[in-house]
Amino acid sequence: MYFYDRQSPGSQFAGTTTPWDRLGWGGLSSGQFGQVALLLPTVSAFRFRNFGTTDPENCCANCTTLDPRTGGRLNLGVGLRGNGAVPLRAANGMELAFTISGHRPGIEYDITRTRRNSLWQRVGGVWTRLESHPMGTGDDPPPDVDECLTLSRSNRIFSEDRPGWRDAALPVPAVTLLRGFNPGVVSAVAATELVMRFSFAEWVIARSRAEGIPWTRLQLPPFRNGSARPHIYWHSITWLIRNPLGDPTGQWVLGPRSAIEQGSLSGAVINSTPA
Repeated sequence: MYFYDRQSPGSQFAGTTTPWDRLGWGGLSSGQFGQVALLLPTVSAFRFRNFGTTDPENCCANCTTLDPRTGGRLNLGVGLRGNGAVPLRAANGMELAFTISGHRPGIEYDITRTRRNSLWQRVGGVWTRLESHPMGTGDDPPPDVDECLTLSRSNRIFSEDRPGWRDAALPVPAVTLLRGFNPGVVSAVAATELVMRFSFAEWVIARSRAEGIPWTRLQLPPFRNGSARPHIYWHSITWLIRNPLGDPTGQWVLGPRSAIEQGSLSGAVINSTPA
């Protein structure tokens, strides 16, 4: 359990979340706290979803579409397959739902994400890394169109993401040049495979301006062994191949090794030659 400890501005602990034992309250009951500390909400549960469509309670601006074939919801899964009613895309989709416990009026929430990623291409049988970014690279630019930060009826907030080339409908024409995060990074016309790898870390922060609480990280559900969970980790691999295979004049299609799943990919994996 964590508390926001309102220290004086000069305190070394000012503006930080405070473990129970540092406050020296190991033997106190909740009725003895008085006005000393303010209990922050916690994330009591989370759900990672990588199939179907976004939850009906997810109010994010991106999550409602005008396409009746998807029930008006955003597609998830490898290739944004969703319910299979629309053409695949050169991207993968996921949704995270965070259940909030201990909410009170005036508390605001935000979902923060960082990433590591790389982009590889294969030309003439030789792999080349076109782009790489280390873990800690920001991946939460405003506006928060991929987040629903108002508590739903079931006390949840949501994020969604669709890493890859989400605007590219499959099959992608052969002459299409696909870009990395850096606009100057472009695939070669002669490329026969493209692999975009991502590893993400997400967490929830909260604040109360009325109570003087700045943005503070919320406690996540612990791992099964009881150890603290610092982030929710997930990864995505978009692996494009040619059809016919190996023919640079063929259209781009989604390869069978594309995936979007919970769990982290190490920097060594992200930056290793695809095989």
